[in-house]
Amino acid sequence: MKKILSTLVVAFLFSVPVKAAGLSDFGLDSVNASDLSEILPTDASYAAPAPAAAPSAANPKEWTVMFYSTTKDQLRYALTWQLLEMKKVGSTAKVNVVVQAALPVKGLDGIISTPTIRMALGKAGDTAELDRTIEAMFNAGGAIDQSVLNSFASDIVSRTNNTDTGNWKNVADFTRWAKSNYPANRYAFVIYGHGNGIFDPKKETKGTLMDTETQNYVTLPEMRLLMAQTGKVDIFVMTSCIMQMAEVAWQIKDYTDVIVGSSELMSAVGYNLNGMLATLNANPAISSRQLGAQLADGYIDRIKAFEIPGGHASVILTSRLPAFVEKLNAWVDAELALKDKAAVTAARKEVARFDIFGLSIDTTTSAMARTFSISGDLYDFVSIMTAGLPQDTPERVNAAQKGRELMDFISNDLIYKYSYTGVSNTGFDYARAHGLSVHIPPVKMPLGLLSEFEKVLETRYWDLPFAKESGWGGFLNWIYGRK
Repeated sequence: MKKILSTLVVAFLFSVPVKAAGLSDFGLDSVNASDLSEILPTDASYAAPAPAAAPSAANPKEWTVMFYSTTKDQLRYALTWQLLEMKKVGSTAKVNVVVQAALPVKGLDGIISTPTIRMALGKAGDTAELDRTIEAMFNAGGAIDQSVLNSFASDIVSRTNNTDTGNWKNVADFTRWAKSNYPANRYAFVIYGHGNGIFDPKKETKGTLMDTETQNYVTLPEMRLLMAQTGKVDIFVMTSCIMQMAEVAWQIKDYTDVIVGSSELMSAVGYNLNGMLATLNANPAISSRQLGAQLADGYIDRIKAFEIPGGHASVILTSRLPAFVEKLNAWVDAELALKDKAAVTAARKEVARFDIFGLSIDTTTSAMARTFSISGDLYDFVSIMTAGLPQDTPERVNAAQKGRELMDFISNDLIYKYSYTGVSNTGFDYARAHGLSVHIPPVKMPLGLLSEFEKVLETRYWDLPFAKESGWGGFLNWIYGRK
């Protein structure tokens, strides 16, 4: 168990080396988030059981859980652990569990291959045997032996080599296949892989649902395309770093009722998915928001159990997002009427920020991560702006009132559940945050100028729908001094 603890605790669902982001110009070392030495691509195939026959559509069950992962790097242990844990419950008469994951394993000939496995979990496996498989995997270290697939011998539907798992079209192909062949009254879509929130860097290395072999990933614009092809799901669960941002939620608000995620670096321990499966079987009528709350609480329980310094997760109700933007716009308009740059500058320095570049998991400090962070907690930012606002004019009274209304809406309407413990990677007590981050101009702009920083981005911030369709884009224009 000690081996399992140490392996899972040090792994984060974060992908972008700092050098790829251009921050090496500041003398910062790169984040070694990918160890590819053991998983070089190869055409060698598995000596594994023949794949199961593809299913035919049956009568809908209560739930279908769709799990998709791009993990091909050091997160392979945590990914395989998650899959083996889910196998302890498996599919039942009420719940389908379908998976697509890239599993780097070592064959009988010693060659490493990374085929993409698509499977529909069958009946529950023997818990004791699965635990022995988990223990043996972590104790062995290095490449994972292909024998781990024996636990899924009757579940595998297809196995392909050289799949670009970071291509959004391949993700959509999986979700369409899952819905077509395993229909249900309700759907949960779980993604597991590296993420970087709004930070879509160019081709050197990439972010959300990153494939570490192809270097491809799902950009924010592509996420909307992915969800449009997937169709409506009841709950969308992001086991991925930095993703619980207003800009991300706005991309997918029309395709899910509930979003579960974290604004900070996520530990690879992830959510308690076998606990989720047990709940769905015991109470399939559970509301999506209650299910989300259980997942968020379960993540924090794991953070505590693995003695990780801190973590948080939240549950966003997408039906509340339009009203949230109305509140946000009202506050932005009130602040723009004041044009108090000094107050904004102070709030930028003090706001609870998140380590979007992963600097805190390298050799640098929490202070460095805060300085260059482009992501902060919106509630905390508004709180700082509001608390320091004199009440000596009608305009300032109005701005303070709009700020309080926005904060109240975030904590009591938009965020159904905020679960947290300890301190963030950037050194803030998670009690200051409220479960929704947003792009806040950094204290020190990476590469010195906004124009230079934008050159390393694949997705320009002001092209995002949230920047266009809310007042936040205009507010940032004013802060940055853009026309």
